[in-house]
Amino acid sequence: MKRREDDRPMLSELLTADMIQLTDRKMGWEEAINTAADPLKKKEKINQTYIEVMINKVKDYGPFIHIGKGVALPHARPQDGVNELGMSLLKVDTPVLLSDDEKHPIQIFICLAAIDNEMHLKALASLTRILSNKEKLDTLLNASTKEEILEIMTEGEDE
Repeated sequence: MKRREDDRPMLSELLTADMIQLTDRKMGWEEAINTAADPLKKKEKINQTYIEVMINKVKDYGPFIHIGKGVALPHARPQDGVNELGMSLLKVDTPVLLSDDEKHPIQIFICLAAIDNEMHLKALASLTRILSNKEKLDTLLNASTKEEILEIMTEGEDE
């Protein structure tokens, strides 16, 4: 019996060029989350409430979205304002102090908008492989163009 082909989207299907932003603008952590989520909002994958909930979760629970060296994964529950599965990325030149805490300097914010507990897992698994590979993470942190970021995100995706 053949297993049904996995219909969950790959990272490259979610994190497209129009979902990636780079900036040299200095900003606070709340503005950074808002900015990172902006492409998702513009495409109506999330609404403003979702952004507010992501920010409030950090206010309530601290910098728990800091998932590793310079990377944060802002997210909330699907019922908090997700219309469609999506992911966006903001890379800042000047690290943003998450929760205004110098122990949590963030250069990359990856917003996740999940519609359930399943559909985003394939993309999240690919993202985890990239972020847990020191060489790839360093390359991502040093990337200066959308093209470089996309190349890192799609590398080895067919493995």
